[in-house]
Amino acid sequence: MPPPVLNTTHEPDSPQSPRLSADDSGKSLTEMAQRDLEAALQLLAERAQYITGASGAAIALLEESEMICRASAGPSAPELGAEVQVKSGLTGESVRTRQVLRCDDAETDTRVNRESCRVLGIKSVMVVPLVREQEVIGVFELFADRANAFEERDVTALERLAEMVQTGVEHAEAAKRALQEIAAKNEQAVAEQKEQKQSEPAPVSAEPEKSVVAAVASVPETKAQETPALKPEPTEPVRTPVLDKIRKCEACGFPVSEGRTLCLDCEATRFSGDSPAPLAGGQAPAFLAKFENRKEQGWLGSHIYTIGTVLIIVLTVVLIVLRLR
Repeated sequence: MPPPVLNTTHEPDSPQSPRLSADDSGKSLTEMAQRDLEAALQLLAERAQYITGASGAAIALLEESEMICRASAGPSAPELGAEVQVKSGLTGESVRTRQVLRCDDAETDTRVNRESCRVLGIKSVMVVPLVREQEVIGVFELFADRANAFEERDVTALERLAEMVQTGVEHAEAAKRALQEIAAKNEQAVAEQKEQKQSEPAPVSAEPEKSVVAAVASVPETKAQETPALKPEPTEPVRTPVLDKIRKCEACGFPVSEGRTLCLDCEATRFSGDSPAPLAGGQAPAFLAKFENRKEQGWLGSHIYTIGTVLIIVLTVVLIVLRLR
């Protein structure tokens, strides 16, 4: 039967949705970093057991005044959370001397507890102390169910794995310090925001503006009526002196210069004996007669220039083509 699918969607503004405070989020991040460290330690313990062929591997870290097992692999290793004795035995001597120690036969080595080794079926032991700044912060132990199980190459491999353990511990502690600093900065920022809100001046009400508007609106209209409205004075159109000197022909109405009464065409007509027709009679003046005569010439006469231009263009194109050949 498949497990039920949980609906994880929820509205962000819903009152039922959980909200984590700064302290809760800091704790969750710290727990996450702790879980990552434990997973890394467990992986290193299993890797050490596989590389060396040991029957058990364990990593213990110092917590306050006790050495607690944080990673365990194999049947010969102690359980997770168990306290590792560092006051006696081979582990205690390795912590005191800060050196890598190896027991090839638990039956003949006086540094180990024979009874405990017999109960757990341990014949060989190797201990690598985890030292940081001249202080032991933990131990990395290997156990085997046969004598002379470990060689020098196993010592080298375990020392390298121990360095990885120290690196993981340092990263976890650095992450914890960073989370503490972030939490402290967040608290400081919240405190500064509260102080800033308290120090802000109270908002000014809009009532004074309303009173000013009301005072302006209550001004009596009599003052406005006392001031007569200024009316624009009528202005006469400005006449250019040049236009005053222009006259019109008495016969056809065509503009003439000052001192003349007839235009040149009307004067020529008068001298020839013909009477010029007025402009209102419907006939065109004498100076427009040539344009009227052009209309009577027909289409060919009125488009003679266009036809000539087209012929010139055609001849030019023909000459260019002949030259290119």
